[in-house]
Amino acid sequence: MNKVIVTGGTGFVGKWLTAELTKQGIEVIVLARKHSVKEESLNGSRVKYILYDSEEYERLAVEEQGNIDVFYHLAWGGVSAEEKNDCEIQLNNIGFSVKMLELAGRLNVGKFIATGTVAEYSMCESIMDVNARQTPNDMYGAAKTATHYMLETRARMLKIPFIWAVLPSTFGEGRRDSNIITYTIVSLLRKEKPCYGDLMQMWDFLYVAEVARALRYIGEKGITEKNYAIGSGIFKPLKNYIETIRDIIDPALPLGIGEVPSLSKKAFSSCVSIYDLTKDTGYIPEIGFEEGIRRTIPYYREKMGVIICRA
Repeated sequence: MNKVIVTGGTGFVGKWLTAELTKQGIEVIVLARKHSVKEESLNGSRVKYILYDSEEYERLAVEEQGNIDVFYHLAWGGVSAEEKNDCEIQLNNIGFSVKMLELAGRLNVGKFIATGTVAEYSMCESIMDVNARQTPNDMYGAAKTATHYMLETRARMLKIPFIWAVLPSTFGEGRRDSNIITYTIVSLLRKEKPCYGDLMQMWDFLYVAEVARALRYIGEKGITEKNYAIGSGIFKPLKNYIETIRDIIDPALPLGIGEVPSLSKKAFSSCVSIYDLTKDTGYIPEIGFEEGIRRTIPYYREKMGVIICRA
């Protein structure tokens, strides 16, 4: 890859992907809304930003950027718990995704990669098969599922090489929402007891730098018309991950495991097989959960004064 476009390049995973690509000497063009990035932060950047307002992306002069090897579409609104079930936001995401695919078609890109989520398979009780029927339990997961099929079909009609990459439960510096990792770290740093259900679900977490590297590998070597699951390939009960975080911060701190009533008798998992990803691209995770957490904790220690978390 020599030149790529990234939507969502100012978001959590997008920033890490942009950094990973530029580190490899790849030219990155980020399409971003004007309100998502401060103009002063662009000074001296090795990344080219094309900023737009509202529906202005319809008139983006991207054609002049030359040959684009890969178009990464990560942009997605309404990821927070407060907005995941906002139908209007999720419907807008679907429409915007189709428009980005059509833009990629006009640019004659070498490959279009869109990102899905394990939330598409949230009712799974074992290892997720990303080629099986999705079972979302919120509008965010349902919208991702709809987007997957619409993009796949539209890409086939437009003869655009297409890949769907399912992102895992991702953690790391820069994530600011109230996910279980954020909640646990911030609570423990504040010497507060975090409370949970029994945490017996089998889970797979991956450090954000690894997610970005996996996406680069897919861009370089991924086979079009395939679905790739990104993950560590290591599955443990949620309880083990939470105890690891606690032991790194302070082994003496209490954990309220089992103090929150379970919402279901079934223990739904979030684990994916990365067999195809490794076979086709050679990707093997290098940074494990413990090392990723050790890198992440200082970020929250510095920022936790402005983070708002909920159990």
